[in-house]
Amino acid sequence: MFKALRAMAGEPEGKALVIAALLVITSGTVVYSALEGWSLLDALYFSVVTLATVGFGDLHPTTDVGKLFTVFYILSGIGILTAFVSELARHRAVPVARRLATAHPRGQARGSDAGGGPANSEDPDIGGESEQAD
Repeated sequence: MFKALRAMAGEPEGKALVIAALLVITSGTVVYSALEGWSLLDALYFSVVTLATVGFGDLHPTTDVGKLFTVFYILSGIGILTAFVSELARHRAVPVARRLATAHPRGQARGSDAGGGPANSEDPDIGGESEQAD
């Protein structure tokens, strides 16, 4: 996962998403700590649980300002975190696809069938009786 994160941070769009995700989590942590009087650890925990849409319910804002902040925090933060996770997954999938491509190049034998699919699927006589004109 750290390789994918480094690769992602190497691209301008990826770097922007990493920074945005860190800013969202950090701002939520600081704001909840200040508004609700929570420890930084509790505020960080609540920020992550909220944006991950887990919502255990063990912590929740009790002040009106905290509740109002939570509405805007969720609406903006979930989109940013979703984009971040999606981009991270894309960077993680690329090396896997490359490994699979080098392990099984197109046209190379896989298992018992030499074509990698149905035996000679271009042959009209395969897969049933052929219709021949008499």
